[in-house]
Amino acid sequence: MNSKEITNNFLNLYWARPEVVVWRVLDVLQMQEIDFKKPALDLGCGDGTFMFTLLGGKTDSNFDVYKTISNTNKFWKNNDIHNQKSDYKPKILRKTNRTVNYGLDLKFNLLDKAKKLNFYKKLIQHDLNKPIPMESSSLNSIFSNVFYWIDNLEFLIKECHRILKPGGKLIVCVPNNLFKKNLIFNQYLMKKQEWAKELDRGIYANISKHCYSFSKWKSLFSKVGFKVENHSNYLSEDLIKFWSIGFRPYSPYFIEMANSLDSKTRKKIKEKLVKEIVPIIDSYVNYELSSNKKKCFHLLVLKK
Repeated sequence: MNSKEITNNFLNLYWARPEVVVWRVLDVLQMQEIDFKKPALDLGCGDGTFMFTLLGGKTDSNFDVYKTISNTNKFWKNNDIHNQKSDYKPKILRKTNRTVNYGLDLKFNLLDKAKKLNFYKKLIQHDLNKPIPMESSSLNSIFSNVFYWIDNLEFLIKECHRILKPGGKLIVCVPNNLFKKNLIFNQYLMKKQEWAKELDRGIYANISKHCYSFSKWKSLFSKVGFKVENHSNYLSEDLIKFWSIGFRPYSPYFIEMANSLDSKTRKKIKEKLVKEIVPIIDSYVNYELSSNKKKCFHLLVLKK
């Protein structure tokens, strides 16, 4: 898939959060050449839509992640509004070009949504602060973009090393200190701008637990026997500043309005929105790829 097609597929899913779309497109462009050799585990798979799109899957324009949200009240309590039970059957226009053996996540409702995409062979509900319920030396590859949220990071790294076969690969997306620095919390709250609390809404506390330099990440992984096979940086400071606010404060209202419409009207408006925004996002993605601005995230391919 080219950049524009990837953008279109993600925007179809996440139209209310275009800043998230930019991030996800850049994730995919970083990872397209990586071979997820089976047996493979998606560690922290959520609702599965990221891996589904990464592997070439596509849903029709009637479906998006917001149609599964019947109540946005949890947003105002800093909770995940996607974590709610929903009965839906997404129409899949294009299946993934590969299946994934295992998807693992803490939240039952997200796993139930991932199941509907029908490309994970087995889904596992599990708390990553506890031993992963898999046999030692049983996997060839693991992907995860949740390492920086985990309380007991060193324990999780050891568990990943345990369940990988010799020569197996761990692929992770993790932040450096620039990520933390450019969140709205540090930009404004540290300067006593209290209004920023309403925009931060728990982001800083939830996702800035582990933001390290490449040398620190390398040290953490090498302690248990991982070797860095490949390393790249992406996501500029500009993007993180945009993302840390973005459309997030307003998204519950967009979602409520969209879900109050009849299906035909909702689809028509959404398709027009996607058509107009794709060129903008695609242009910004190209800027990110060519920008010399300092980058805030690492992609690490680690070998056991």
